[in-house]
Amino acid sequence: MKTSKITLLLAVLFLFTSCASRPKLYPNNTLKTKGKVASEADIDQCIKDAETYLDSSEGKKIAKSAGFGAMVGGAMGAVAGAFTGDIGGGLAQGAAIGGAGGAVSGSLSPDEIKRRYVNQCLADKGYHVIGWD
Repeated sequence: MKTSKITLLLAVLFLFTSCASRPKLYPNNTLKTKGKVASEADIDQCIKDAETYLDSSEGKKIAKSAGFGAMVGGAMGAVAGAFTGDIGGGLAQGAAIGGAGGAVSGSLSPDEIKRRYVNQCLADKGYHVIGWD
């Protein structure tokens, strides 16, 4: 069970670090004209808008994906446990690992959608996003 705790911890850390990034802007005329303070405010507003727009479905997708991952992982763990003679232990470990993996994979898609939303929002304001850090 120690392995599943480590896997879950890594999944949570990955989730938090993947959400903490911000767009980097190309220094075009819009950025030069508006300046750093106004540009940062525009970035913040686009991020806020993305979170508001995507919030309703994001949590549901993560929970659904985690539940599916736990179900698949549990089934795989039970099969592995049948070979080792510990079906219950294999089931528990498989469900924990599958749930963590499902939660992480479910969180990647909404994060990518959020980035695309922010990129488009900033493009609509005249900025050019060159990457995220």
